[in-house]
Amino acid sequence: MHYHLEEQIPISLPRGTLLVLLEYLANSYECWRKAPGSSDDSSFTLQKPDAGERIALWHLEGAIERTLPEVFSPDYRQLLSEWKQHLEGNQR
Repeated sequence: MHYHLEEQIPISLPRGTLLVLLEYLANSYECWRKAPGSSDDSSFTLQKPDAGERIALWHLEGAIERTLPEVFSPDYRQLLSEWKQHLEGNQR
């Protein structure tokens, strides 16, 4: 089966859930950016989520799983690896 990994896919979540996720990711980035050695990508970690953030992350995970049939593909790991390389190449 061939997947079009560049295809744009809408994910629907409540606006409030997206606000919680945005703030969580932004705060985690700020903590990483201020940390010694933050220019090293291997040092990046997400902050420990509080209960609301954890639930919002679960909702995001569920929305992604319901949207992408690729997660059930036998070559899922290969697709994942290839797209990570694609993203890394576009950052440089």
